[in-house]
Amino acid sequence: MRRTRNALRVFWFRLQLLFIVFFIIFLLGFIYWVLFISSHFQIQDILIEGYNPSLATRIDLYLQQKNTRFVPFFAYAIFPEYLRSNKSALNFYYSDLEESLLRSYPDIEKIDILLNLKTKVLAIKIRQRKIDFLWCLQQEPVQITDDISYLESRSSLEETMDCYYMDKYGVIFEQAPRIQGSFLNKIVILETKKRALGTKVISQEKLAKLNEAFLLSETEESPISINYLEIKTENSSEIKLVTDEGFQIFYNLDDDFSEMLKIVAGIKEQQLKGSFINLQYIDYRYPPKVYYKINR
Repeated sequence: MRRTRNALRVFWFRLQLLFIVFFIIFLLGFIYWVLFISSHFQIQDILIEGYNPSLATRIDLYLQQKNTRFVPFFAYAIFPEYLRSNKSALNFYYSDLEESLLRSYPDIEKIDILLNLKTKVLAIKIRQRKIDFLWCLQQEPVQITDDISYLESRSSLEETMDCYYMDKYGVIFEQAPRIQGSFLNKIVILETKKRALGTKVISQEKLAKLNEAFLLSETEESPISINYLEIKTENSSEIKLVTDEGFQIFYNLDDDFSEMLKIVAGIKEQQLKGSFINLQYIDYRYPPKVYYKINR
């Protein structure tokens, strides 16, 4: 009799244990369904602000790929009605999405991501990079001599160099068309190594000094206008300035550019009789000494 009671107790204990295990599995399955499969936490719409709306399709595919980490595709064979909304808000990190977009779209400068779980809308606000400079790669410098005119050297330069749009932070983000003439401030570097789009090719400090040269040359008091600035390498401080007037100026980046313009204006008025027509170059690399050469 006692053995029968013990066997009955073991039976009921095992039955209760089986029920508890079944209940836990059911509860975990239900939670999994609510969080990752049902529509409760699924992103229903993607809004793009400040960029091409077609980017939403790219993000939609990204979210679906991330969703497969926790939801294998065969799960939708069981719940086919949820296949169209397989973008769980819990299956991705904001930082991962931002990094992926910045890597794939170098013309994007900043991304703000906001997810509204109540409306199930993923809003993405994008700030695109602005074109501030033209960054050009040139194999070797083109010299202006007695035999090569300014127009010939300029045409030869523009036909052989590869140019990119660059923002004020020194990041190149789009290849520019190869056309003669440009309204953008052009910086030419003597190298052939192509950089990936989205790469920072020059420091902001050096770029700010180059930009100062462009700004000062655009004032009414400036005796010259800049066609382009040429540097040998990213770390070089020696600059070659090619003017629209047809001659070159050599100077160092740390020099006072406004002071140099005053000296150039003095040379123009006092020694060249108000005209640069025969001037080949001015060398301002060793101030206070200034050298210049006139075409014969």
